[in-house]
Amino acid sequence: MNDAQTPASSEASITDSAQLVQWHDEAAAAASEPDLRERVRELTARALRERRMALNDLREIVSVITSGVGSGLTARGGEMKDGLKQAVSGLDDAVSSAAQAASYALREAAEQGKAFKDNELKASLEQLRDLETQFVDSLKQTASQSGGKLKEELGYLSDHLKHSGTRTGEQVREALQQLARGVKAGTEAGRAGLSESASTATERLSQVASGILAALSESLKRQSERLRS
Repeated sequence: MNDAQTPASSEASITDSAQLVQWHDEAAAAASEPDLRERVRELTARALRERRMALNDLREIVSVITSGVGSGLTARGGEMKDGLKQAVSGLDDAVSSAAQAASYALREAAEQGKAFKDNELKASLEQLRDLETQFVDSLKQTASQSGGKLKEELGYLSDHLKHSGTRTGEQVREALQQLARGVKAGTEAGRAGLSESASTATERLSQVASGILAALSESLKRQSERLRS
Protein backbone atom coordinates (compact mmCIF):
# COMPACT_ATOMS: atom_id res chain seq x y z
CA MET A 1 0.00 0.00 0.00
CA ASN A 2 1.37 3.37 -1.02
CA ASP A 3 0.37 5.97 1.51
CA ALA A 4 0.53 9.56 0.35
CA GLN A 5 3.45 11.32 2.01
CA THR A 6 3.94 14.99 2.65
CA PRO A 7 7.06 16.27 0.86
CA ALA A 8 9.92 17.03 3.21
CA SER A 9 9.97 20.67 2.09
CA SER A 10 6.28 21.04 2.97
CA GLU A 11 6.82 19.47 6.38
CA ALA A 12 9.72 21.84 7.01
CA SER A 13 7.61 24.79 5.94
CA ILE A 14 4.79 23.81 8.30
CA THR A 15 7.26 23.35 11.15
CA ASP A 16 8.88 26.72 10.44
CA SER A 17 5.52 28.46 10.35
CA ALA A 18 4.47 26.92 13.65
CA GLN A 19 7.78 27.89 15.20
CA LEU A 20 7.47 31.49 14.02
CA VAL A 21 3.97 31.71 15.49
CA GLN A 22 5.28 30.31 18.77
CA TRP A 23 8.12 32.87 18.91
CA HIS A 24 5.67 35.67 18.09
CA ASP A 25 3.32 34.59 20.88
CA GLU A 26 6.15 34.23 23.39
CA ALA A 27 7.38 37.71 22.51
CA ALA A 28 3.86 39.11 22.88
CA ALA A 29 3.55 37.49 26.32
CA ALA A 30 6.94 38.87 27.33
CA ALA A 31 5.62 42.41 26.80
CA SER A 32 3.61 42.02 30.01
CA GLU A 33 6.61 40.99 32.08
CA PRO A 34 8.75 43.41 34.11
CA ASP A 35 11.98 41.90 32.75
CA LEU A 36 11.13 42.38 29.07
CA ARG A 37 14.73 42.88 27.96
CA GLU A 38 15.91 39.63 29.53
CA ARG A 39 12.88 37.71 28.25
CA VAL A 40 13.56 38.89 24.70
CA ARG A 41 17.26 38.13 25.04
CA GLU A 42 16.54 34.56 26.14
CA LEU A 43 13.95 34.01 23.40
CA THR A 44 16.22 35.42 20.69
CA ALA A 45 19.22 33.40 21.88
CA ARG A 46 17.14 30.21 21.77
CA ALA A 47 15.82 31.01 18.31
CA LEU A 48 19.32 31.72 16.99
CA ARG A 49 20.63 28.43 18.38
CA GLU A 50 17.80 26.50 16.76
CA ARG A 51 18.31 28.18 13.38
CA ARG A 52 22.13 28.20 13.54
CA MET A 53 22.10 31.95 12.88
CA ALA A 54 21.79 31.98 9.10
CA LEU A 55 21.45 35.57 7.88
CA ASN A 56 18.07 35.01 6.26
CA ASP A 57 16.84 33.47 9.49
CA LEU A 58 18.25 36.38 11.50
CA ARG A 59 15.99 38.77 9.61
CA GLU A 60 13.02 36.52 10.20
CA ILE A 61 13.76 36.04 13.89
CA VAL A 62 14.27 39.75 14.56
CA SER A 63 11.10 40.60 12.66
CA VAL A 64 8.79 38.07 14.30
CA ILE A 65 10.03 38.79 17.84
CA THR A 66 9.82 42.55 17.37
CA SER A 67 6.33 42.25 15.91
CA GLY A 68 5.31 39.99 18.77
CA VAL A 69 6.49 42.47 21.37
CA GLY A 70 4.69 45.24 19.49
CA SER A 71 1.47 43.23 19.51
CA GLY A 72 1.82 42.56 23.22
CA LEU A 73 2.50 46.20 24.03
CA THR A 74 -0.45 47.32 21.93
CA ALA A 75 -2.79 44.81 23.57
CA ARG A 76 -1.87 45.80 27.10
CA GLY A 77 -1.89 49.51 26.33
CA GLY A 78 1.61 49.96 27.66
CA GLU A 79 4.28 52.48 26.82
CA MET A 80 5.38 51.55 23.31
CA LYS A 81 8.58 53.59 23.25
CA ASP A 82 10.10 52.23 26.46
CA GLY A 83 8.92 48.68 25.78
CA LEU A 84 10.41 48.58 22.30
CA LYS A 85 13.65 50.05 23.56
CA GLN A 86 13.94 47.23 26.10
CA ALA A 87 13.05 44.61 23.49
CA VAL A 88 15.56 45.88 20.94
CA SER A 89 18.24 45.95 23.65
CA GLY A 90 17.43 42.31 24.39
CA LEU A 91 17.68 41.43 20.71
CA ASP A 92 21.01 43.26 20.47
CA ASP A 93 22.33 41.41 23.54
CA ALA A 94 21.48 38.03 22.02
CA VAL A 95 22.85 38.75 18.54
CA SER A 96 26.11 40.17 19.92
CA SER A 97 26.56 37.06 22.08
CA ALA A 98 25.93 34.88 19.04
CA ALA A 99 28.60 36.81 17.14
CA GLN A 100 31.06 36.17 19.94
CA ALA A 101 30.21 32.45 20.00
CA ALA A 102 30.64 32.19 16.22
CA SER A 103 34.07 33.80 16.40
CA TYR A 104 35.12 31.42 19.19
CA ALA A 105 34.02 28.45 17.10
CA LEU A 106 36.09 29.65 14.14
CA ARG A 107 39.12 30.30 16.31
CA GLU A 108 38.85 26.91 18.02
CA ALA A 109 38.59 25.19 14.66
CA ALA A 110 41.69 27.06 13.49
CA GLU A 111 43.64 26.07 16.59
CA GLN A 112 42.66 22.43 16.09
CA GLY A 113 43.90 22.57 12.53
CA LYS A 114 40.52 22.06 10.89
CA ALA A 115 40.75 22.24 7.10
CA PHE A 116 38.44 24.92 5.74
CA LYS A 117 37.25 25.24 2.20
CA ASP A 118 37.82 28.76 0.95
CA ASN A 119 34.11 29.39 0.38
CA GLU A 120 33.15 28.05 3.84
CA LEU A 121 35.59 30.32 5.63
CA LYS A 122 34.66 33.29 3.51
CA ALA A 123 30.95 32.73 4.20
CA SER A 124 31.55 32.45 7.96
CA LEU A 125 33.64 35.61 8.09
CA GLU A 126 31.21 37.57 5.95
CA GLN A 127 28.34 36.41 8.15
CA LEU A 128 30.09 37.97 11.12
CA ARG A 129 30.85 41.13 9.18
CA ASP A 130 27.25 41.62 8.09
CA LEU A 131 25.49 41.00 11.42
CA GLU A 132 25.09 44.63 12.45
CA THR A 133 23.78 45.71 9.07
CA GLN A 134 21.38 42.77 8.95
CA PHE A 135 20.15 43.49 12.46
CA VAL A 136 19.47 47.17 11.88
CA ASP A 137 17.98 46.57 8.42
CA SER A 138 15.66 43.94 9.89
CA LEU A 139 14.33 46.42 12.43
CA LYS A 140 13.84 49.04 9.73
CA GLN A 141 12.04 46.59 7.46
CA THR A 142 9.76 45.50 10.30
CA ALA A 143 8.93 49.14 10.98
CA SER A 144 8.03 49.70 7.33
CA GLN A 145 5.67 46.71 7.43
CA SER A 146 4.00 47.80 10.66
CA GLY A 147 1.48 50.48 11.46
CA GLY A 148 0.54 53.00 14.11
CA LYS A 149 2.75 53.63 17.11
CA LEU A 150 4.83 50.50 16.45
CA LYS A 151 5.83 51.79 13.01
CA GLU A 152 6.69 55.22 14.39
CA GLU A 153 8.73 54.14 17.42
CA LEU A 154 10.49 51.22 15.72
CA GLY A 155 11.43 53.45 12.80
CA TYR A 156 12.92 55.95 15.21
CA LEU A 157 14.87 53.23 17.04
CA SER A 158 16.29 51.71 13.86
CA ASP A 159 17.39 55.14 12.60
CA HIS A 160 19.03 55.83 15.96
CA LEU A 161 20.94 52.54 15.90
CA LYS A 162 22.01 53.15 12.31
CA HIS A 163 23.83 56.26 13.42
CA SER A 164 24.90 55.37 16.97
CA GLY A 165 25.86 51.74 16.36
CA THR A 166 24.99 48.60 18.30
CA ARG A 167 26.59 46.20 20.77
CA THR A 168 26.46 43.68 17.94
CA GLY A 169 28.64 45.89 15.75
CA GLU A 170 31.14 46.40 18.57
CA GLN A 171 31.28 42.66 19.20
CA VAL A 172 31.75 41.88 15.52
CA ARG A 173 34.71 44.21 15.20
CA GLU A 174 36.29 42.80 18.36
CA ALA A 175 35.59 39.22 17.23
CA LEU A 176 37.29 39.71 13.87
CA GLN A 177 40.32 41.26 15.55
CA GLN A 178 40.52 38.34 18.00
CA LEU A 179 40.16 35.86 15.15
CA ALA A 180 42.97 37.53 13.24
CA ARG A 181 45.22 37.31 16.31
CA GLY A 182 44.20 33.70 16.86
CA VAL A 183 45.00 32.74 13.28
CA LYS A 184 48.40 34.38 13.56
CA ALA A 185 49.17 32.62 16.84
CA GLY A 186 47.94 29.31 15.48
CA THR A 187 50.15 29.60 12.44
CA GLU A 188 53.19 30.32 14.60
CA ALA A 189 52.35 27.32 16.81
CA GLY A 190 51.98 25.14 13.75
CA ARG A 191 55.43 26.07 12.55
CA ALA A 192 56.78 25.40 16.03
CA GLY A 193 55.70 21.77 16.21
CA LEU A 194 52.05 20.86 15.61
CA SER A 195 51.35 17.71 13.68
CA GLU A 196 51.84 18.07 9.95
CA SER A 197 48.11 17.87 9.20
CA ALA A 198 47.22 20.46 11.83
CA SER A 199 50.03 22.75 10.78
CA THR A 200 49.05 22.49 7.13
CA ALA A 201 45.40 23.18 7.86
CA THR A 202 46.21 26.16 10.08
CA GLU A 203 48.59 27.53 7.47
CA ARG A 204 45.86 27.17 4.87
CA LEU A 205 43.39 28.97 7.13
CA SER A 206 45.92 31.72 7.67
CA GLN A 207 46.47 32.15 3.94
CA VAL A 208 42.76 32.28 3.21
CA ALA A 209 41.85 34.40 6.22
CA SER A 210 44.62 36.96 5.87
CA GLY A 211 43.30 38.29 2.58
CA ILE A 212 39.66 38.04 3.66
CA LEU A 213 40.25 39.73 7.01
CA ALA A 214 42.09 42.56 5.30
CA ALA A 215 39.13 43.02 2.98
CA LEU A 216 36.70 42.75 5.88
CA SER A 217 38.62 45.38 7.83
CA GLU A 218 38.22 47.84 4.99
CA SER A 219 34.61 46.79 4.52
CA LEU A 220 33.86 47.30 8.22
CA LYS A 221 35.43 50.75 8.06
CA ARG A 222 33.23 51.68 5.10
CA GLN A 223 30.22 50.10 6.77
CA SER A 224 30.80 52.08 9.96
CA GLU A 225 31.11 55.30 7.98
CA ARG A 226 27.93 54.46 6.04
CA LEU A 227 25.93 53.59 9.15
CA ARG A 228 26.87 56.85 10.78
CA SER A 229 26.56 59.10 7.74
